[in-house]
Amino acid sequence: MKYFTPDLIERFGSLDDAVASAADAEWESLNDQYQERLRQIEPELPDHIREFNNLLLHDARVYSMARKGDQLIMVLHMDIPPRDLVILTYELTEEPFIDPLALPPADRSPVMDFLYDEFDLVRAGDDQHYTQSILFGNGWEVRLCFRDVRVTLAEPAFPVPDTAGFPPPARMVAQTA
Repeated sequence: MKYFTPDLIERFGSLDDAVASAADAEWESLNDQYQERLRQIEPELPDHIREFNNLLLHDARVYSMARKGDQLIMVLHMDIPPRDLVILTYELTEEPFIDPLALPPADRSPVMDFLYDEFDLVRAGDDQHYTQSILFGNGWEVRLCFRDVRVTLAEPAFPVPDTAGFPPPARMVAQTA
């Protein structure tokens, strides 16, 4: 990650107020730089990539990550209403990089949830592709290079939502034999 590095995240959560405060100021500055980069590339992004980049995936739980040829498929369950399932299908241009030890052990969670990501547009001559670096709560950093991504949003039907704020599942009728 270029902006929101694991080191910065570790310092941001420090119990030392001076360290945490300095990291907070650095975080704000880097966030401004990152937002400026996104504004610079936005006019060059197709509508569906712009929509993908605007998804709020922070704290989304990762249900699965899978490969099928040059595709990487990620299934997430969003934490914010309407708590949709999000299926991301990336068309990779190179092998994904996975660092399972990006966060120190004390900062890792047993849950793989989506913490932060950085998106960018990369131009090489007439070719262009996208990069995304994602930091997950379990300590993994995953870096992807891809030519396209398809987003599918779906209302969960199973497991049956059982907490406040979930929409009711699709109409289900018990079948008798």
